Amino acid sequence: MTARASAGRRHWHPPIPEDRRRAVVGGAAGVAALGVAAKFLLTVVINAPAGPPVGGGDAAAVGATAVAGVAAVVVALTETDPVSGVGLLFVGVFGLLSLGPGAVVAPAAVAVAAGTTAVAVAHRHRFANARGIALGTLLAALTVCLASGVGGWVALRPLGSTLALVGVAVTPAFAATTTRSLLGGGAAFAAVVALGLSLPFVVGAVTLVGGGVVGSSLPVAAIAVGGAVTAGSAALRRREWSLLAGVVLVAFAGVPAALPRAVPFALGAATFAVREGRR
Repeated sequence: MTARASAGRRHWHPPIPEDRRRAVVGGAAGVAALGVAAKFLLTVVINAPAGPPVGGGDAAAVGATAVAGVAAVVVALTETDPVSGVGLLFVGVFGLLSLGPGAVVAPAAVAVAAGTTAVAVAHRHRFANARGIALGTLLAALTVCLASGVGGWVALRPLGSTLALVGVAVTPAFAATTTRSLLGGGAAFAAVVALGLSLPFVVGAVTLVGGGVVGSSLPVAAIAVGGAVTAGSAALRRREWSLLAGVVLVAFAGVPAALPRAVPFALGAATFAVREGRR
């Protein structure tokens, strides 16, 4: 990538042609989203008491993290803003490095959080509204959760879990919601509440094992599911593939207290920022 000065700002010339950038972002984030969703489902199945003897949970986590890291690098190659591009490279490169020796974990956590924040700052002119609050919630969740997990401040884990769920709940702010999508989200909320009241141990196990949720309440989890369904259905109806991928990434990544969850969560938040910056 090369850079030039224009109107007081520096711009990169990304190697991916302009007419293909939207499709590349949607495709890269979409592949990462599929990997994260598959890892979530496999984790739940492996840990189910009456489930079949299925292995590969660790391999799935490594694979999903690697795919999300590569996807972040690919999205970086579509960015014309150097700050956003470098931020995405931080998320991708350090996300991949986190799969190596344990000594890299703490610097990688800082780099992932800082890189995601850089992407948001680069596109801040597009977030002077409810979308800014939604993105800020996701960034706060990422930072607090990494501090509670990688940073060792375990007392912050319940707060981080709640922030992550609230961040997922407010993803409809990025979507053009319709009555049908709102009804779908409401139905999903009611279903989770009903299931949680009738089978509390099952719902608790799924949120803990699949999502890494600690110390949050059933209504907050239900609101998160309702928000994800609302935003996802609205994105699917309008064929907003990058938006759909972002929703799946932050919803199925779970509480980003460890890097295997934080890297896809960060990619989802960054995807929202990149999408808004190009609207």
